Amino acid sequence: MLFVILLIILSVGYSLLYSLIPLSSWYLFLWIPLGIISGAITLVLLLLIYLLFASKTKCTNSLKHFILRNAVWLVLKVFHIKLDIVGKENIPNGTFVIYGNHKSNMDPLIIYYAMHVKCTAIGKKSLFVHPIMKLITKTFGAIPIDRENDREAAKSIVQGIKLVKGGLPIIIFPEGGIKSRDTDEMVNLRAGAYKLATKAEAPILPCSIIGSSKISETKRRKKKIIKIIFHKPISKEEYKGKNTTEIGLEVEGIINEGIKNG
Repeated sequence: MLFVILLIILSVGYSLLYSLIPLSSWYLFLWIPLGIISGAITLVLLLLIYLLFASKTKCTNSLKHFILRNAVWLVLKVFHIKLDIVGKENIPNGTFVIYGNHKSNMDPLIIYYAMHVKCTAIGKKSLFVHPIMKLITKTFGAIPIDRENDREAAKSIVQGIKLVKGGLPIIIFPEGGIKSRDTDEMVNLRAGAYKLATKAEAPILPCSIIGSSKISETKRRKKKIIKIIFHKPISKEEYKGKNTTEIGLEVEGIINEGIKNG
């Protein structure tokens, strides 16, 4: 909503400014479209300038999370995605790690918006290559992970553990990428991803996403309802003594059961 209001204000301002230019009468028909175009360009430039400064602030800065939430709201509106959120009362206070099934590049944004909690995410390295995406991810403390390089992947997990210990929740998809869009269920287990929670001694929040496997196949203008289920968190006392494979299988079972019954 914030960006829509800003775009309207900028567009009206530019349109009024262009109306003062003394040109031929045909120019009257260009005031509004020129105002909208100029307003959109100005808004993008202002956001880029803000990101440059915001990248030097803390990951928990309230203003930039307010801006990000509004940006995600706009993205969801553009793609006609409506969220059906279940289990928000299960979201722990303080720090934790969110584990979810992964079927769409929209999944991190969907979980972030659904939780309404300051957090960051661990994502595949390729997402951090584009300069603008690199700036955005840096601003919000997102961590790139190279799944083809075990040593580098371990470094990313260690970096994430430090953030979680410092009080910043993290979203991670333990399947290790989008393995299949034939089903919403988790179809792959990477036990190493669970070290993020166990080493930080943080609660595990399993999250089932229902419907995102079809986002890429559905026309953008067609309404899409995505259901998010936040399950009861698993405390460190509950997973203590289990290895990461056992924890991973337990979390996978909870998530897939939520998808089947959702």
